[in-house]
Amino acid sequence: MHDRLNNINGALAEMVKSSPSNFKTPCYVYSVSEVKRNYQELKSVLGTELIYSLKSNSNIDLIVRCGDVFDDGIEIASINELNLIASGESTKYINNPSADKNFIRAAVSSKATVVIDHVEQLEILAELSQRRKVNPLVLRVNPFVLKRFNVEHPSVRNDHFGMDWQHLVGCIKRANELELKIAGFHLFKGSYSFNKTAVATAKSALSMLYAVQEFMQDEVEFLNLGGGFSEDWRADSFDFAHYRELLSEFPSSLRLAHEAGRGIMASAGFFLTRIRYVKSILDEKDNLTEYAICDGGIAQNFLLAQTENAFRRLKYPQIISLNEKYIELEEDCYLVGSSCSKDDLIGQLKKGSNKPQVGEYALFNYCGAYNSSYTVSSFLKLPQANAYIIE
Repeated sequence: MHDRLNNINGALAEMVKSSPSNFKTPCYVYSVSEVKRNYQELKSVLGTELIYSLKSNSNIDLIVRCGDVFDDGIEIASINELNLIASGESTKYINNPSADKNFIRAAVSSKATVVIDHVEQLEILAELSQRRKVNPLVLRVNPFVLKRFNVEHPSVRNDHFGMDWQHLVGCIKRANELELKIAGFHLFKGSYSFNKTAVATAKSALSMLYAVQEFMQDEVEFLNLGGGFSEDWRADSFDFAHYRELLSEFPSSLRLAHEAGRGIMASAGFFLTRIRYVKSILDEKDNLTEYAICDGGIAQNFLLAQTENAFRRLKYPQIISLNEKYIELEEDCYLVGSSCSKDDLIGQLKKGSNKPQVGEYALFNYCGAYNSSYTVSSFLKLPQANAYIIE
């Protein structure tokens, strides 16, 4: 994995060196081949369908270029995301507890499958079904239900998604009354939860399936076991072979799925920013700190800034030098962005590294998931990052 990323880093650095005018900074660069490789390999080790979570990266040019691998479906959390891909052929899953009538109507018109978060959304869908055909629906289950069917299930964070057991059963019964077909269920425990909870969740879900079948009019056809994969899931010590063996205990007629955003997109994205100025400051103890002031930062890549100071773990970028001049850093150097926020601290270079120079570029990896979509886009009215696609 790391060798492959080093190769992409190296190739990208050569592109910037040879044609710097082709990259207007700050910008993101996305690798199509890395997206496809991540998707195909993750799907293979899971042995199930794999749904892509669009909120992690909604760059439409990238999605179109990778559309041939997202044939198991795309999960959508807003009407604007739906509008981006409404005309596409991929299966669409609409999943948001705040989805209102307009959003659900648009979902039905787009032939999307609606993931029902609470019974009120079911009632909206029932009203729309009188005039339009609706796909069999999916019910979202709050993760605390998992503990009901497996007391050894690890603790999960409180959240507001889905239904507890009582409301889930009530929703199934109401769907039966409304003659709305239920395809299956959706489980999710949150980001980075897969390693810790996947095996226990599968055991819980297997027991839960037998319990819900008592209230169902039809056999359960579909189960989304959620996701929560890390940026570098290949390096995690998870026994996928054992997990696939466990999943084989589910009925063969049941379509099993997982969903992923970070696990597919993170390593496929890079953030490129150019150094405008270099300066040094002495503190009250005469300690010298070097700073490289860049044209991109918190306003274009909020996650890179990691504003929670107590937990800040700054990334170490690759410096792309245009003149190959080497000056050793005598002290650590910090890279900062172009805003007036003291939290606009985006990276670090260690003492002994090559000292950054004005006009050089800083290249950050693992910036493909959420870095662009989860950012303070209107801060200071600073320009948004450009985006470029490479193979």
